Amino acid sequence: MTGLAPALLAQAVASAPDGFLVVDAARGIQAANPAAEALFGLAAGSAPGQDIDTLLPPALQDGTGGLALQADAAGRPQRLRGRHRQGQVFPVDVLLSPLPAAGGMAPGGPVTAWAAWVVDRSERQLQQEALRGLFDASSYGKLIVDDEGRIRLANRVLAQSLGHAPAALVGQPLAALLPERYRAHHARLMAGYQATGEARMMGRGRDLTALHADGTELPVEIGLSRLLWQGQPMTLAAISDISVRKRLELELRQANTDLEEFSYAASHDLRSPLRGIADLVEWISEDLGSAAPAAVQRNIERIRQRIQRMDRLMDDLLSYARAGRAATDFSSVDLDALVRGILEMQPLPAGMQVRLALDVAPFQALRVPLETALRNLLANAGKHHDRPESRLLVQARHEGNLCLIEVIDDGPGVPLAAQARIFKLFQTASHAERGGSGIGLALTKRLVDLHGGQLQLASPWPPGADRGACFRIAWPRFARRTTDG
Repeated sequence: MTGLAPALLAQAVASAPDGFLVVDAARGIQAANPAAEALFGLAAGSAPGQDIDTLLPPALQDGTGGLALQADAAGRPQRLRGRHRQGQVFPVDVLLSPLPAAGGMAPGGPVTAWAAWVVDRSERQLQQEALRGLFDASSYGKLIVDDEGRIRLANRVLAQSLGHAPAALVGQPLAALLPERYRAHHARLMAGYQATGEARMMGRGRDLTALHADGTELPVEIGLSRLLWQGQPMTLAAISDISVRKRLELELRQANTDLEEFSYAASHDLRSPLRGIADLVEWISEDLGSAAPAAVQRNIERIRQRIQRMDRLMDDLLSYARAGRAATDFSSVDLDALVRGILEMQPLPAGMQVRLALDVAPFQALRVPLETALRNLLANAGKHHDRPESRLLVQARHEGNLCLIEVIDDGPGVPLAAQARIFKLFQTASHAERGGSGIGLALTKRLVDLHGGQLQLASPWPPGADRGACFRIAWPRFARRTTDG
């Protein structure tokens, strides 16, 4: 086997996909494999005897910026440009290794020849140029950082969001974009991340901030992944400015908190005197007995009705406030059974004929908020029933990721002027409308929006009619999850 080794080695070099050359100390080519000759457009067997510099562009043939006959201590290739025999110039990597003389080479002795591996970087360069184009055109801020923590590339969006010019960031330490208090900890985290190299979101469970050029801080989300850039492993950081989202979240959280506090205060602070008023009315009614004039009895009954309406209003207000929290308990929902259950527990007026067209497959949904929204829409249709006989149609169909549910009635409809306000709190279709708190439709829309759906109104219905309304709910029919942190 020992005698076969040189032949096998020669065969391996000859069949290698990359170019291989042997160059003597005088820069003459002593041997070349077929891949090297093909790379430079040379005829088979014509490379030996030529000077290595003839494979370089004329500008590099004077020795300035050309091939240096020396090995890199870190094992890195020399980045040059090669020249094809027909004149095309292309990027190459050349890695040199010293070859011993025939009798061996003593440590520190003169090098008589060099083995040169030559790799065409054209395709890799095209890939990097394409990556850079995508990088610069991205609508998200992006950075490429080397393992020493220095920025090698920054796109326009990132630079603008932090108040810098893209070119000004190149070469700067990444820590310069972080508030001072985070820098020491950041260095340890990055070292740990480079060891694992897994793509992940940075700072889960913590609020991350970046440092603007003017010294202010802004909240960000950062995603990390490893990539090979310019032949070296580096870290790609995708950075999103979430300051607007954070502000909106804070405003929404504060609004929900204020609403809950108001609702609970209204419930607890008003229920007690309201019950006191109800008790007084009952005592007065008992004291007067049946001898009370008819007008007095009517007024006492009107007081009872207003007390009941105020009590319902407070219940509705609490329901609206609690609807600010999204449910997470998904289950399989049979829509036909769900609606029939609502109608059984909450019958509609006797003169209303109900038709159900709910032959859709069960789907994954949050049962309680969906049931509450449908109950409110059905109750709304029944409450506005203004004729001895009327019709109500509840139908559904699956469309993409949504289940479209329509509640269609032939009632008086909703005036165009009222449609803009009907889903707002304490608003009704008519200022003269009685018996409603103006919360039911607001609660329905709040529930639908909160759980990823949409609620729309079309009135009159069908189009061109003079009355009727169609409330359409588009409800997600697949389980969705929200990842925190």
